Amino acid sequence: MTIRITDQKGVSGVGGSRGVRGSGGTGARFTIDSGGATAKMEAKAPISILGGLEALIAIQSEDNTREKRRRSVKRGQSMLDLLDELKLALLAGQMPPDFTNRLSVMVRDTADSGDPALDSIMDSIELRAEVELAKIRAAQRSRG
Repeated sequence: MTIRITDQKGVSGVGGSRGVRGSGGTGARFTIDSGGATAKMEAKAPISILGGLEALIAIQSEDNTREKRRRSVKRGQSMLDLLDELKLALLAGQMPPDFTNRLSVMVRDTADSGDPALDSIMDSIELRAEVELAKIRAAQRSRG
């Protein structure tokens, strides 16, 4: 149940005269709404909820795309760091014992970012890592 207050009288100055009001005066009237406005709001609610759900789904999909892209960039940076570590280890003549395992795990964990340009870059980095892994394994086989 909604109570509606309607004031039909305009605001007047402070120094005005005051008359006696009767029952038919033009002052504020109090009425009780029968629920017509509430029914109108309830009829519109599913549309606004639907719009809210669509917006929420759009935001989640955007966050999912950003998250995929962020993970892919992080993975590419980590793989490049490992390849730099390999370069330094080869120059020093000391290969870390767990290096091959770390690089092969990183190469196996592939995931698309949803961005074709970034996926192309990641494919190039992965190819370079696979080539380096093949070289390391060939060198290990020839030694032992």
